[in-house]
Amino acid sequence: MVRALCTTGNNEALKCTVHGASGVIAGMMAAYNIAACCFRRDRHLRVNAVVYSLLVAYELKQTLHHLDSIGSTAQECIQESSLPAKCA
Repeated sequence: MVRALCTTGNNEALKCTVHGASGVIAGMMAAYNIAACCFRRDRHLRVNAVVYSLLVAYELKQTLHHLDSIGSTAQECIQESSLPAKCA
């Protein structure tokens, strides 16, 4: 089951949704740590802000990768109308 989920081309919408949600959560954590850093000058808040900001960039990259995979699969389905079972 895990191998089927992790295979490229399978469940791309699910993977895109998971990475998108992770990016939103990481963005909220980055915003909190940046705001907290403005009021408290703790070193761990600055480190957390940087780490969460990098995580947002990574999750954005992954989300766009899965969106691209969904788009390329849809284009293949439109171009290859002789294989309707693949597109269903």
